[in-house]
Amino acid sequence: MTLIFSNHKFQYEIERLFRSFFPPMELKLSTDRADAQGDYCLTEKAVNGGSVELSVELVCGGGSFSMTRTVPAGTPDREQERELSVLLYKALREYTGRDLPWGILTGVRPVKVLSRLTDAQALQSLLVSGRKLRLARQIQQVQKPLEESIPVNSFSLYVSIPFCPTRCSYCSFVSHSVGQAAARLDEYLERMREELKQLATISRHLGLVPDTIYFGGGTPTVLSAEQLKRLFSALEWFDLSKVREFTVEAGRPDTITVEKLETIKAAGAERISVNPQTMNDEVLKVIGRAHDSAQTEQAFLMAREIGFKVINMDLIAGLPTDTFESFAASLDAVCGLSPENITVHSLSLKRAASLFRSGAKNNAGTAEKMIDYAHQRLAECGYIPYYLYRQKNTADNQENTGYAKPGCESLYNTYIMEELQTILAVGAGASTKLVDRKTGRIKRITNHKYPYEYLDRFDDILENKREIFSFFV
Repeated sequence: MTLIFSNHKFQYEIERLFRSFFPPMELKLSTDRADAQGDYCLTEKAVNGGSVELSVELVCGGGSFSMTRTVPAGTPDREQERELSVLLYKALREYTGRDLPWGILTGVRPVKVLSRLTDAQALQSLLVSGRKLRLARQIQQVQKPLEESIPVNSFSLYVSIPFCPTRCSYCSFVSHSVGQAAARLDEYLERMREELKQLATISRHLGLVPDTIYFGGGTPTVLSAEQLKRLFSALEWFDLSKVREFTVEAGRPDTITVEKLETIKAAGAERISVNPQTMNDEVLKVIGRAHDSAQTEQAFLMAREIGFKVINMDLIAGLPTDTFESFAASLDAVCGLSPENITVHSLSLKRAASLFRSGAKNNAGTAEKMIDYAHQRLAECGYIPYYLYRQKNTADNQENTGYAKPGCESLYNTYIMEELQTILAVGAGASTKLVDRKTGRIKRITNHKYPYEYLDRFDDILENKREIFSFFV
């Protein structure tokens, strides 16, 4: 299939919307109208005096679908892009016979987008389904008091540990086998300590105080207890007196030990994750996980015994070989453990994932049913949705939703997803996000993506962080 962008600059949104209707596929992209041969989708903009004609022509599998829309020449580009997206959506709906639950929305933060619109605008101009709009509105209501509670001159601190025991078949994140990285792991930790010291100095100079702390990955508990202790000790350079939330994403059950949990607890963290992804042992083998469901339960109970107040567990809808019945059983098992947070992800297949490259089939056809069941079942168990985000190429055009028992919502997850608070981040692939809450202005400072780049170009990291001064001063 060839997707053609003729005489317009709306390629990014158009491509993402097109891919939303189909499973991961090889797609030829072109700006040349002459490539409208074989199976193709031509998206075009033509200026005619005082008007602009937007059109879509889809030729595929022996069928042909054409749509046009004329708008005034002065119509802003953003509105032209929306109109062309609606045309493409309608052509693809005619061809596939299906609607997308999020309509033409393709971005990561649909709740943020929808918060600016009325229900009628969301339904009519973005073609969002009623049930997803209701979900977004429910999350808005939960987030409102969390946003209002953000202290003045505060920030969240994110620490990236981009290492895992093994790489899951569906994963496209910047994570590396700890075995491969072992030779330079101690060096990586020392560089992170240097970066943390620099951020402590900058934040003190600007009068910024940590509000939440989040150690994420990868899998932070792939580090030894001693390595974790050394990294936690760098937090002493910050003023921790106002920290309201401290989270460590323990993650894989097979990396969790009593010694590591006690080290995390001693550092002051009250929230951790124990992430099964599924409680079906056969599915775990298929996706490349080294643990089984019994280890998940053991790790959870171990964390409870040590005294963690809030535990999160992740599940993924649409995993290869998983069925609706198996997913429902996994969710029921997790609910039986009664964690404070449960995050339900939709499988997202990206080119960097081995599952995508191997061409393996997944259960995308049942993902929507899984997600709907999760929403219903978690409500019955007393959980409320409190944050939501989307990724590219998700099964059945679904989303990732965090659910919590009332009062146990993660401040950090809310603030980073809705871009409500400055995030100062350290480590490979970490992205510092500076937020001016008065004007809504946002600036990003991104660290080098891979650990070896981070180490070999560390001076760049420290230099780039100086941009924080110019943003706030």
